Amino acid sequence: MEKKTFRQRVSKVVRGIYTNYLKYVKKVDIGKGVSISQRIDMDKVNPRGIHIGDETRVSVGVMLLAHDYFRGKNKVDTYIGKRCVIGGRAIITPGVTLGDHVFVGAGSVVTKSFPSHCLIAGNPARIIRTGIEISEKSQIVNFGTLVKNKESEKK
Repeated sequence: MEKKTFRQRVSKVVRGIYTNYLKYVKKVDIGKGVSISQRIDMDKVNPRGIHIGDETRVSVGVMLLAHDYFRGKNKVDTYIGKRCVIGGRAIITPGVTLGDHVFVGAGSVVTKSFPSHCLIAGNPARIIRTGIEISEKSQIVNFGTLVKNKESEKK
């Protein structure tokens, strides 16, 4: 059994406190085993509209939104499935539903819903791979198949 440093032990406690703060004070729906970076922008108008599935990882700088005054949707729900990985600085717009085992690339802007078992990236996000599997340690176990896009076929 490997020995953990003081910094690792404190980091785990701080992450646990932050997750509990989001869950019990802000009323964000957070599943079991979720890891959330402390430096994320969570919707302050409608935090109850954010739902995060079990064993999901949310990286640094991610923005999760659940309201949209521009479209007249004051409060909408945003769902992130089980065992998803949200890459750094990604933006999840209001009303989006991500299925289970979805990997969102860093810096992606997710403007629509996506099915389970896919890797998405870009602005706006689009499916890059389908049939992926994510382990409980947030690693891609099965890379699935590459999706050909229309732009690459034109070249």
